[in-house]
Amino acid sequence: MAMTTTSNLEASQKALGIYYDTRVIESLQPNLYFEQFGTVETVPQGNYTTRFFLFNKIPTASVTTLTEGTAPTGIAVSVSAVDRTPTQYGIKVELTDLVALTAAFNLIDTALVEVGKVMARKIDEVIQTVVNAGTNVIYAGGKTSRASLTATDVLTVQDIIKAVQKLRNNAAPEFAGGGYAMVIHPAVGYDLMSNVSAGQWIDIHKYAMPENIFRGEIGSIAGARIVQSPNVQPFSSTVTVYPSTLIGADAYRIAYWLAGKVNSYVKPPEEFDTANPLGQLGFVGAKTNIAVARTQEERLVRIESAATAL
Repeated sequence: MAMTTTSNLEASQKALGIYYDTRVIESLQPNLYFEQFGTVETVPQGNYTTRFFLFNKIPTASVTTLTEGTAPTGIAVSVSAVDRTPTQYGIKVELTDLVALTAAFNLIDTALVEVGKVMARKIDEVIQTVVNAGTNVIYAGGKTSRASLTATDVLTVQDIIKAVQKLRNNAAPEFAGGGYAMVIHPAVGYDLMSNVSAGQWIDIHKYAMPENIFRGEIGSIAGARIVQSPNVQPFSSTVTVYPSTLIGADAYRIAYWLAGKVNSYVKPPEEFDTANPLGQLGFVGAKTNIAVARTQEERLVRIESAATAL
């Protein structure tokens, strides 16, 4: 089936292709929460596998007193690698000519925006699935496993203080502007805000460097900068369990095999061909090629808790 894509447009139509991609990206970026905390790489064309290199921390004992005119003895640095291959995700929204003719709005433009939003949610789900499979876990209410959590084991400030201390003990680097990022579900945010004491919470308008505010950030507690995302994926257990993920800088890597992260594809219904002889069916779609890896496990801590039902 012939189709209009951003890769095969004639020169005179390139502006239209750029517009299509721009509409998708404009709705994509504001809905990416976990991606903003990872280190993003673009894999050059022709490469199927990407390799993330991990440099283990060099002990201070390796830094020795120098003797004038004498070069120090070289040391071996521990380096490991994680290989990842792309997984492709995509969506195709079909549009009929009759819907396009009778719609009270620009159907293709609206479809592009909605496709961008759903692709963002999918990308964030892919990233958090990897990130939230980490080994450093704190269970709310002093519990020792996910299965033992009950409905009253909600997130507390003490849980956050403990998680921040774990990252600081691991010398996990902070983000620009200071602090670690913590992504939470709004249901968890309700419990947190209902139990925070005076002086523990810092509103974002009181930040010393407000220009470094994260997407979705609402404030900070004890060195954790709280980011709310409605797309946080809960775990199924004896109760619904929500992960609240504390993240240090460069804790995980994200690779894309497309320069624009997402490519858009548009075929207006009126474009006819042998498969669409009467110009009755078109579509708007998008795809991405992505891989994710946790590269610094000691820079991630996940708090698992229940949330108050509203």
